[in-house]
Amino acid sequence: MTVGGWTGSNAPSRSIERKGSLAERILGQGIAYLITAMENPGVDMGVGYTVDIGVHQLLLDTPLYFALCDEYNAGQYKHHAPLVERRRDGTVMRTAEIIRRNGFAVDDELWEADAAECSPCDNKVPDSH
Repeated sequence: MTVGGWTGSNAPSRSIERKGSLAERILGQGIAYLITAMENPGVDMGVGYTVDIGVHQLLLDTPLYFALCDEYNAGQYKHHAPLVERRRDGTVMRTAEIIRRNGFAVDDELWEADAAECSPCDNKVPDSH
């Protein structure tokens, strides 16, 4: 599969290893989160500060993000509409479990780092993450 110019061993996959730099780990979890959110519309999910860094890096690489939307969201753009106020209701760790059930390796250390504070999305924006 080719996604946004990534091919072969560096393409997003469901077997993200915990090896590598912190930046690679954060980006990998961001990819896992975005793909899982796209494949599970309507499921309440959210990330903590750490994984959110990876999510925003992917959003800023618009050709890559559009390719992910094309591949995993039936060609539809997945909006990003975060709320300013963070939730403290366990959403971060529930999201990690949803990602794990979706077939991705979860880097528990990154998710637990700020599990108490979730960056939820505005439910007034349809199909947002």
